[in-house]
Amino acid sequence: MMDSQKGIVKTAGLTYIIIIVLGVLNSVFIDARLIIPGDINQTVNNILANQFLFRLGIAGSLILYLLVIVLSALLYLILKSVNKNIALSALVFRTGEAIIGVATVLAGFLVLNLLNHGFNRTDAQLNIISTLLVARVDGLYIILALIGVGGTLFLYLFYKSSCIPAALSLWGMFTYLSMLILSFIVILFPGLHRIMALVVFGAGALFELSIGFWLLVKGIKIKTTTG
Repeated sequence: MMDSQKGIVKTAGLTYIIIIVLGVLNSVFIDARLIIPGDINQTVNNILANQFLFRLGIAGSLILYLLVIVLSALLYLILKSVNKNIALSALVFRTGEAIIGVATVLAGFLVLNLLNHGFNRTDAQLNIISTLLVARVDGLYIILALIGVGGTLFLYLFYKSSCIPAALSLWGMFTYLSMLILSFIVILFPGLHRIMALVVFGAGALFELSIGFWLLVKGIKIKTTTG
């Protein structure tokens, strides 16, 4: 039983790390290279000239969101003995994150479908493609709200169980609450999101790498507190 829990914890840690690596690679080496904000014509040219790279980004994003489901299930298994209802609620929110994420992946497929079937660069076609690409980005802020709630709940259970350092748990709760707040700031004040998003995404990536390595290397021992 202990060996089984140890394996689950280490797998969760590794999954945290893979998710962050995939997200950073996709953002820095694919989207930043292909998507030019405010210039749909150049963006279309980039995608047409690098369709395999764009498809690689779609595949990477799909794997990422599938891994979010895996990670959420693993965290539920790890933390349900602390408080099953809270762990289940966190699982639901993180699963919702993955569902919205897959929807943003679908938007990428629709872009490719438009470009490869009768595309002749009309204003209407360009507007549809631009809308789909914007929807991919906007979907990330809905994802932020869901990960903000789900992540905070999971880290609260880590804090309550004292199975990782309190400072790490509190850092995580602060980070995920920042994501939740950012999502609503973007909705209400869209012009303010760029710099804040960089800060919050960067802090989130650093935290998830940190907890990922902690779970992978140090592991944990859960002390049951409530049913």
